[in-house]
Amino acid sequence: MTWWCSATGQTWSWAWKAYPGVWLFVGLIGGWYWWVRRLERSAGSASSSGATVTGHRESLWFATGLVSLWLSLDWPLGALGAGYLASIHTVSYILLTMIAPPCFILGMPVGVLRRAATSPRVGPVLRQLARPALGLPLYVLVLLGTHVPGVVDSLMSSQVGALVVDVAWLIGGVALWWPLMAPSPEYGRFTRPLKMGYLFLSTIATIIPSAFLTFAEYPLFATYELAPRVFALMTAQQDQQVAGLLMKIVGDLPVWFAFGVVFFRWSRESEGTPPPMHPDSMRAVSR
Repeated sequence: MTWWCSATGQTWSWAWKAYPGVWLFVGLIGGWYWWVRRLERSAGSASSSGATVTGHRESLWFATGLVSLWLSLDWPLGALGAGYLASIHTVSYILLTMIAPPCFILGMPVGVLRRAATSPRVGPVLRQLARPALGLPLYVLVLLGTHVPGVVDSLMSSQVGALVVDVAWLIGGVALWWPLMAPSPEYGRFTRPLKMGYLFLSTIATIIPSAFLTFAEYPLFATYELAPRVFALMTAQQDQQVAGLLMKIVGDLPVWFAFGVVFFRWSRESEGTPPPMHPDSMRAVSR
């Protein structure tokens, strides 16, 4: 039985395939969140109507992250990205690194995150991860390491290896977004100008892999070069170029959106005008 999407070398078929490992992984994350929200309600934090609305909004954010996670891992995107198209591989990277992690963080109740900061086991780890000097290098390491041709070709050929890549992207995304969105002052203070500089630096990191993908004179990954063609009109070289463009143009959009939110809030504060309370789409980024 195939538990996870990986490169198989088989001719691509649009016939649906089941990947129980993906369902179990997504289900465990969803079940854990349901348990967290249940504990939060039992603690009485959602007793007021305002807190109830906030709780619903948080649940919606987490559900968005969970759907992004599921789409990136399951058939057809997961299978196409694992062993057929470098462009879809990049789409999975964007969903797992740039979309799902900030949605998960926005979906977590602030009270839970603040109590976690005082936990003797979890607190020190979360506080260390909230340091920009650790978060950004960890994200860059994952970004570059998982786009080295030899690493991609060796890992994507097995289900365990493909799982490692997917989990690494998810961890890299959390490392990138957590310093920006962790509650302050429990996890340290990160001024708005520093947040904008942090976000700008993160966009520079993607230039390296996207440039190689876009401008290389030959396919870099044997996995996608030798894979059976899904679309007869798209060569492996063209597929790779699309992957490079997606990484830089589409992949940077969430970062630039966050940059705009931070700049807008900073500008309003500089003018002495309090920022609007709603929407709180980037609640922690804008603190």
